Amino acid sequence: MSTSKNVWVLTEHREDQIETASLETLSAGRQLADALKGKLAALVAGCESRELTTQLASYGADEVLFLASPLPADYEAELYTEALARLVTDENPGVFLCAATLMGRDLSPRLAARLGTGLVAECTALSISPEGQLSGTRLTHGGKLSSTIMGPASGIQMATVKPGIISTGHPNNARQAEIKVVKVPEAGESRLQLKGVARAAPDKISIDEADIIVAAGKGVGGLENLDLLEELARRLGGVVAGSLSAVDEGWLTRKKLVGQTGITVTPQLYIACGISGSVYHVLGMKDSGFVIAINKDRGAPIFKVADMSIVGDVKEIVSAIITQLPPQEDKIVNSSEAGNAGKV
Repeated sequence: MSTSKNVWVLTEHREDQIETASLETLSAGRQLADALKGKLAALVAGCESRELTTQLASYGADEVLFLASPLPADYEAELYTEALARLVTDENPGVFLCAATLMGRDLSPRLAARLGTGLVAECTALSISPEGQLSGTRLTHGGKLSSTIMGPASGIQMATVKPGIISTGHPNNARQAEIKVVKVPEAGESRLQLKGVARAAPDKISIDEADIIVAAGKGVGGLENLDLLEELARRLGGVVAGSLSAVDEGWLTRKKLVGQTGITVTPQLYIACGISGSVYHVLGMKDSGFVIAINKDRGAPIFKVADMSIVGDVKEIVSAIITQLPPQEDKIVNSSEAGNAGKV
């Protein structure tokens, strides 16, 4: 393993705000840096806004490294891989982390291969042995088993952190971070050219990337009522997901399953429709920003974790909400507007 005790976290940002998944990864990196008695550095590519420094420092960064180079704000696989590979080789950090987002899943294996090291992907927990060896815990066999995988015995150690699992904790606004501008070696020309960015149709993105989720449970009543939930999600700009009961009934595919045996989600808004709220389901959505629960059963456990509880028939209530919402239209933006685009 590397003799360096420093931990680097590649952060993603949008509209001068760090993505939640990167803040979670930064929190994980803080724990590793403390265990190693090293420094935690947050890497910011494609942006030179110093406004990000305060936010990154409050979540544990000792240093904020702005990568001064022609790297575009929009991720391009070849340019980012080449530039980061050269930078990591020159600076030799001990651990390199990024969130297991769409970008992280694409970049991390490319970078690991370029650096000739291993990668522990989609981790739900990270730890450091007394000897400084990284290990990552991840779910396997469809989420039924948890496995711990050790990093390589030599060289840089890499991992990606599964979004929505590791808590960001409370920010410490008194913390300060040192700002460094790091010149990244020229990466050459990419064989790919970015022509524009299209806002993804909300119902096409993965549920762990969604900001708004309308979730169906058995209390929805039947497949014929799922259209109502899909219309509500469409008007809110969100996606439809469901509990294990909804998936077992065949109303939704397994990739839409929220829960311990499915996908853990942390949307800004989670609307639970006809979901009783078993502990297995709650474990997959308890860290959502705001939870609205609709259920006929006043004693439904889901109400214990809801910020707003509505007792009544799902079909009637959802139908009434839809009448108050305008239709949501998708939008396509060009590359100059990419900074204002949603997740793609």
